Amino acid sequence: MALVLVKGNSLKPLWEFLRKMSRKGIVNTSIMTCVIKVLGEEGLVNEALAAFYRMKQFHCKPDVVAFNTIIHALCRVRNFKKAKLLLEQMELPGFRCPPDTFTYTILISSYCRYGMETGVKKATRRRLWEANHLFRIMMFKGFVPDVVTYNCLINGCCKTYRIERALELLDDMIKRGCLPNRVTYNSFIRYYSAVNEIDRAIEMLKKMKELNHATPTTSSYTPIIHAFCEAGRVVEAWDFLVELVEQGSIPREYTYTLVQDALKSSSQINVLDRKYCKKIEEGIQNRITQVMKMKPILKRETNLYPWKCLEMNVM
Repeated sequence: MALVLVKGNSLKPLWEFLRKMSRKGIVNTSIMTCVIKVLGEEGLVNEALAAFYRMKQFHCKPDVVAFNTIIHALCRVRNFKKAKLLLEQMELPGFRCPPDTFTYTILISSYCRYGMETGVKKATRRRLWEANHLFRIMMFKGFVPDVVTYNCLINGCCKTYRIERALELLDDMIKRGCLPNRVTYNSFIRYYSAVNEIDRAIEMLKKMKELNHATPTTSSYTPIIHAFCEAGRVVEAWDFLVELVEQGSIPREYTYTLVQDALKSSSQINVLDRKYCKKIEEGIQNRITQVMKMKPILKRETNLYPWKCLEMNVM
């Protein structure tokens, strides 16, 4: 009922309802944490903060999950100053709710994600420095970072062209027995594709498969395919597109069209294989059909592709 009131933006009735339930002994820390979480998701961060501080009025005490929830809500609106103050409060000696791995991960991931959205290099560098600083504090205090923590830092380093630091983190996580996953490798693949070091991106793709750390998908192949097209290596772009299809994945419509146009402009359209073209186009059409079932407002023509490859008489 409390969550329904939050979703309906009925905040005054929400507080009255919680007061009545607290008198009956129904309100507890878990319920208040859920309320804080939904308030944060609805963008009502001030109200989420008020709910956090009102927990004592409702005869319950915040635990580490409640602290993590409000810190996450504050990070969503870039209020890092308040989030950091709460972390510092948790770090005080003898505090009843000391931070855990998730507390640090929330702040590290938020610094990396939202810091790069500022568009200001100085602010981005500052946020990334804060993320690395928190990571070192976390390690100093004996917390073991998980793959999510490493991935956030690696992605932030790759997007700000600090590839040496990203590679250091990759080596460190492997030494500590934390196996990288597809998200880890995709960060490197995107970086090397963006700086036109395509061969190194391919090395990362092969390493992911050879070490059996993850199975490459469309998100792994797409940056390489786009980089090949930009570099004029269109035949290799098609080969990677075929390799992606053979692994059971269907490329995005934009990627498929990009490769086709690149082959056409370089007069190498005969490289296209009719079998693979048909399979890709059917896969894209099926994907659109599935999306239409969930989002009927997004209507498109049913015959998206007039079977381009067939019109081109591709064999």
